[in-house]
Amino acid sequence: MNKLRSSQIFMILFLNAAFSFLCQNAPFTIEGIFGALIGTAAVLLLCMPMGYLYHRNFSFTAYASSHRILPLCFVFYFLIQGGISFLHVQETSQTLSLPVTGKFMAAALIAIVCLYTSSLGIQALARSSTLIFGVLLFTLAVMFLGAIPQAEPQNLSLSEQDTIFSAVLRTLSSAEELPVLFLLLNFVEQPKFRTIVHVWIGKLLLFLYISLLSMAVLGHLMMQSDFPFFSTTAISQPFSTQRADALYFVLFVLLSIFRITLYTVLSSHFLQIAIPKIQHSSSISLILMLIISWASAMLSLSPLWNIPILILFALFVPLYFLLHKKRGTAI
Repeated sequence: MNKLRSSQIFMILFLNAAFSFLCQNAPFTIEGIFGALIGTAAVLLLCMPMGYLYHRNFSFTAYASSHRILPLCFVFYFLIQGGISFLHVQETSQTLSLPVTGKFMAAALIAIVCLYTSSLGIQALARSSTLIFGVLLFTLAVMFLGAIPQAEPQNLSLSEQDTIFSAVLRTLSSAEELPVLFLLLNFVEQPKFRTIVHVWIGKLLLFLYISLLSMAVLGHLMMQSDFPFFSTTAISQPFSTQRADALYFVLFVLLSIFRITLYTVLSSHFLQIAIPKIQHSSSISLILMLIISWASAMLSLSPLWNIPILILFALFVPLYFLLHKKRGTAI
């Protein structure tokens, strides 16, 4: 992998988070906002060991070149997240009425595109993040223009169906950017703590923006909405003669491809480092993701399973490397 800039890491993880918010089926609430504030503070604390580790010139690529277990653990996690992303695509595409037949067809078509985009590598993905980031900002601006006439400030009230504690857990369980950030910092010339701070503050601000607009527009309809973001965009149309649905469809497809490509590139890269003789690692990764998405559709797992894994990757793994550096022993 080539070197990345801090701004590219920010956009990569910002777009990754945006996909989660578009596909979120939990209602946006005032309690959710307070929970997101607390959860973001907790995530920033979790990131401190990894920031300090890379500040001391740590190289995960050098470690992975002589060790297999931990890199393969990251690969396995990214395959699971890629599979879950495919599942989100299938579930959300039913609501959006995408021009494809069958929910699995949408995932299959996106997988074909991702097979090509992943072959271009992380550097091409980072360059494309600038364009997609611009599309996202333009779409959010259009959403704002449509939402303002429909917004009712009295809808911003507390909810009986949510609590701050459950919102904190929801924020922590959706912080799947943590392992990605840990690995991407490996490809920055001079990793800095402000890179980490910018990522999570940006994600928080995006969540606040979407939450407040959705609550103000949907009101009591929030609880009946399967996907609050798209319900909000369906009600708030900024143009009197032309609906903006196509813009949101394009954004959804772009973010889907971007997110799955990101997990495919990372899985493929570290799979090749751990198993140098393996061939067609991108194809293998995408096929495994589709199988995982099919299996996930048959299971009903709580998203809370993600929290201990994220803590392991974001906290204990960096602490393990810091301990060895402090002792001066070989890892």
